[in-house]
Order: sequence, then structure tokens, then C-alpha cells
Amino acid sequence: TLEGSPGTLAEALKLRFPKAWETYAEPGEDGHAHRVLEAISEGVAFTSVEHSFCADYVAALRPRLTQVDKAKALLEAFRHWGKPYDFNFDFATDSSLVCSELCWKAYLPAEGKGGISIPLVRVCGRSTLPPNEMVRVFDEQAGTDKAQLDFVSFLDGIERGDKVRWADEAAFRASWKRPKWD
Repeated sequence: TLEGSPGTLAEALKLRFPKAWETYAEPGEDGHAHRVLEAISEGVAFTSVEHSFCADYVAALRPRLTQVDKAKALLEAFRHWGKPYDFNFDFATDSSLVCSELCWKAYLPAEGKGGISIPLVRVCGRSTLPPNEMVRVFDEQAGTDKAQLDFVSFLDGIERGDKVRWADEAAFRASWKRPKWD
């Protein structure tokens, strides 16, 4: 149902972004399959779950969108593959991106595309979207008819003791309130 696209999302991605698809289809440096598209210091890149999840915290949220709108978000995300990391955190352009900017731009509503609306905030005089702000909006909307995302999972890092644990939605919703050096 994607305009001008072949029958599957994979075929559409391969057709529109052949170099990105080729990289996605190859195993990562760690030998694991690429399954994550993220903006990291090396730029907008494909990584494995095993690589990407080596973080202090990891959350998975499911957008309340149609399959077609999710596919359009993935097409938009693939468009940014290979761009450099935006060390200036400038959301006004898309020549380089940070992690939250990639998600924000991929799911930004547009004509003919449903999306997720999370307003930018001002930080140091710049419009940006820190991940904690995304969690704050999720927390504010959860359980209401305004909810745009559903909770899937939360891997919660516990710095003291160098541990992680699977935590519930309540823990995730409260996480944005934690001090910076939790």
C-alpha cells in the first residue's frame, strides 16, 4: 500500500535505498545482524541489538500508528542513513542528526503520513528534544486518549553495582524524573 512501492517494506527499502539496504543486510562488526538504525558518534548507522543495547537504559515503545505509517517512518529513517552525528544538536536542519532527532524526524506527521507529535523544547537557546522529554510526554499521555505510544519493555540500568534489570512501565514512566547522575 506504499505508493509506487513493491509489495513488501523490505522491497521498498531495497529499491529506494540500495546502499543502505546492502549495509543493513550485512552482519555487523560484532557478527550479529543489523536490526537498529540509530544516530551514534560515528553517525546515523545500522547496529545490532547486542551493540545498541550496551547502554545505561534501553526502552522500547510501540507507536499507535497504522502499519503503513510505521513503514513510512522507516522509509524516512533510512533516508538519513550515513549522515554524520550532530554534535551541535541542531534540529533546524537534517544534514546531521542526534539519536532523538532521528526518531523525531522519522515519526514527524506529514501530509499523507500519520505520526507522533512531541514538541521540541528550548535547551541553551536551541530547539531540541532530549530523550527524557520524550519519556516525560509518554508519561503525561499514558492511560489517556492522547497516548501516542504503548510501552513494550524497559531495561533499567543500576549504576551502583553495575547491574541492569527488566523494569515495568511504572518505573519507565518515572525515569525522566531521576537526577542526571542517577
